[in-house]
Amino acid sequence: MGPIIIILILVLIILLILIVGFFYIKSKISSFSMRWFGSKDIINELKNRKQELEEEPKTPYGMDNLLLPEISKDFPNMNLNEMKKVAEENIISYFKSLEEKKYMINNNCSDLIKDKIAKKIDEIRSKSISFESIDIHKTVINQYSKDDSICKLVFQTALGYRETFDGKSNLREERMNTEFIYIYDTKNISGNDSISLKCPNCGAPIPGLGHKICPYCKAGLIDLAPKTWKLNDISKIGWFIWVGTHLALLRYQEL
Repeated sequence: MGPIIIILILVLIILLILIVGFFYIKSKISSFSMRWFGSKDIINELKNRKQELEEEPKTPYGMDNLLLPEISKDFPNMNLNEMKKVAEENIISYFKSLEEKKYMINNNCSDLIKDKIAKKIDEIRSKSISFESIDIHKTVINQYSKDDSICKLVFQTALGYRETFDGKSNLREERMNTEFIYIYDTKNISGNDSISLKCPNCGAPIPGLGHKICPYCKAGLIDLAPKTWKLNDISKIGWFIWVGTHLALLRYQEL
């Protein structure tokens, strides 16, 4: 046989291997999809599942019972129910900010969330967007942490709404986190977001949380928490489903 015939035979063998491999992989994918989703079209089933999850009410991940004792010890006079309402109001104000294409959160906020919303507005400035029928289901305490300088308190809110983006309307069911920070020692904090706790009588710094008496002038102190908690972040929580023995991420979006 001439060299041309040999080359043609090798090309045909390679093509045959590729074709067989393609149909083998396709068969395995179809078998996997049929086993776990009841359909051979795994892509379409994932899209359908994603749509179902978008419209399925979510349950917030709450740790109220675990975290309440520690929060109450650090901030004995703080009204957590009122803070939850503030968290919910901030979410609604975030939506209004996107609708109006301008910053509309009036509560005490950090530069981080201001910059984040400004960036998001710039991304969608040429698009029309609206949020209707906003229904807050429940808000819970999700996280609480502290170090030598700062406390972080995160609320998680389950809510539903209708989003219309550039003419396309969809029902959404989400979990959204609102993070608040409380800076009580500025020695290790830099930037404009620092908050220093001072005695209203003598102006001396208050050394830590939960102090009711000024260590310098011995004057009684009021609870300053409602004045010093800052909104620091708002974010959405992703969706996961089990696919076989693996956890698959269907959607994650940072605001």
